[in-house]
Amino acid sequence: MSQETPASTTEAQIKNKRRISPFWLLPFIALMIAGWLIWDSYQDRGNTVTIDFMSADGIVPGRTPVRYQGVEVGTVQDISLSDDLRKIEVKVSIKSDMKDALREETQFWLVTPKASLAGVSGLDALVGGNYIGMMPGKGKEQDHFVALDTQPKYRLDNGDLMIHLQAPDLGSLNSGSLVYFRKIP
Repeated sequence: MSQETPASTTEAQIKNKRRISPFWLLPFIALMIAGWLIWDSYQDRGNTVTIDFMSADGIVPGRTPVRYQGVEVGTVQDISLSDDLRKIEVKVSIKSDMKDALREETQFWLVTPKASLAGVSGLDALVGGNYIGMMPGKGKEQDHFVALDTQPKYRLDNGDLMIHLQAPDLGSLNSGSLVYFRKIP
């Protein structure tokens, strides 16, 4: 006797599962991290301004900071001579949160340690190296400044009092001398 095979056979059904391989997750995460790092460095780059100095003694690109009230707000990026060879153009990157401080009346100066009969100044520069001091000003936004030769002698905040002394002879009065009122400096 012969056995007959049934006429209807069942076929196996193949389902294509379109599933993303977990190995593709790793490059995607790496791409996200790279994008975040690029965005973060772009945000930290800040604003580039040019400051004209008469001398670049003690200014080192990448190492000389810009400070405002003891807080580092920028770094020197590049130093070059001006076209007329009379000034030193220092390119400085200022943090983006200090953008509003870059106005017409903003002042910059180089802080170096100095000793005189009036006293010693810039001792922090003796320990940490020279730095560029900054005092924000008012006016229109600006990206090119001329540095002062020395630190400003005074800074008036709200409520401060400035007194100009007029006398035929200075006596022992010097710049930086203490002023006493009822024997209290």
